[in-house]
Amino acid sequence: MADVQRTRAAILALFADNVTGQISAQDLRDFVVTIMETEFTNAGDFWKEPSPRNLSTDRTGKGWIDYSQEVTSTCSFGNIMQMDGSGAWALASFNGNSLAITALGVALESYTQGTSVAKILRKGIYYHSLMSAAWTGSIGRMFVVLSGTGGSMTRVLDQSVTVPVGWPEPMQSGGMSDTGIFRFEPGWGVIAFGT
Repeated sequence: MADVQRTRAAILALFADNVTGQISAQDLRDFVVTIMETEFTNAGDFWKEPSPRNLSTDRTGKGWIDYSQEVTSTCSFGNIMQMDGSGAWALASFNGNSLAITALGVALESYTQGTSVAKILRKGIYYHSLMSAAWTGSIGRMFVVLSGTGGSMTRVLDQSVTVPVGWPEPMQSGGMSDTGIFRFEPGWGVIAFGT
């Protein structure tokens, strides 16, 4: 029998109290494939970083995602976000002040100010085909938060102190020049370049 992903409600109903002892080995296998992402197909995949080979849908992301987050500024998919003092998310902007940057993330959809159901990628990869032109020829090169422009990033180090956020990666086809995949792995502190 094939392993089948079930809804959360179906899994919870199955595991209610099990007073009749009718949970089968197949039910347990279905539970495992329900809670594990599709990229976890090989032994050890649970501890592996998400791969561009497992991301083919535009405007999606995989990795450490915080759900049901509040955003305090209107943002678009792919905008770099920073956590404010209340735990909500706003467009990131770096002005050279190390105290201004807290936790960073990426908006995984477009949201209006005050939304409380936002998905924020904290670490992982995302696919944004509209950015492929901006990322072409930059595979593996570090991008940083762009100073003064909320939610944006750049490959150009336009200042001596900045905050790194990640780098473009090859598409699943392996092409090394053009890409729509970005590896978001933000720095947890301000880094000085060329000082």
